[in-house]
Amino acid sequence: MMRNAEKHGFSFSCRLGVELAPPTWFLGFDSLMEFIAFIIAMAVGFQARKSYTLTKERTLLYLNSSFILIGTGLLVEGLADLIVLLSRFHRGFVFLSSVGYTIDFFAQVLAYGILVFAYLQQTRTWSSQLTAAAIPILFFEHNAFSELILIFLLAYIAAQTAINYSVAKTTNSLLVFSAFTLLTIAHVFFLFYTIEPIFFAFAHIAQLLGFLLLLQMLFKVNKAQ
Repeated sequence: MMRNAEKHGFSFSCRLGVELAPPTWFLGFDSLMEFIAFIIAMAVGFQARKSYTLTKERTLLYLNSSFILIGTGLLVEGLADLIVLLSRFHRGFVFLSSVGYTIDFFAQVLAYGILVFAYLQQTRTWSSQLTAAAIPILFFEHNAFSELILIFLLAYIAAQTAINYSVAKTTNSLLVFSAFTLLTIAHVFFLFYTIEPIFFAFAHIAQLLGFLLLLQMLFKVNKAQ
């Protein structure tokens, strides 16, 4: 699979961590899934803003900012991968895939970092923990270490939403917990697809389901208002 990619000049040199390049047979579907995820992420952002306007709950404003960032990153990476695919992996365009991934990665780190910050603020211990979590990030390729950072951030958010659900026991808190659990699983799948390529498809499906659960929760909140 990767040999075929290299034949077309499509490879990622990985200076840090294990190389994680998308399977070439999945690139077209990968772009499609990223465009769909972009639409859902923007819908989540819009509904979160609408919910914030109605309830003035600051967490929803954080959610709005996060998913606008996530949606933007997905759109950029989807477009970059599509250009590379349409160029048939022409050497003059291959670098765009790394650029797209880098922008998407930073957007996700910032987005999930905002949500971690929101939860840490609630616990009033954010300053020391946030400092400990601030790791210098300079990646320009898909690699295992970058996925581990996203898994760490998402696992923390999932744990906090689990605590919220254990206290609140509401449908909305269950939807939020399930959504971030699925997003965590999605990035675990992105990490493991080197073992079995089908994990790449499962990762995108899990990510879409996570976004949809958040969107369902926001629809319920807005409908209740």
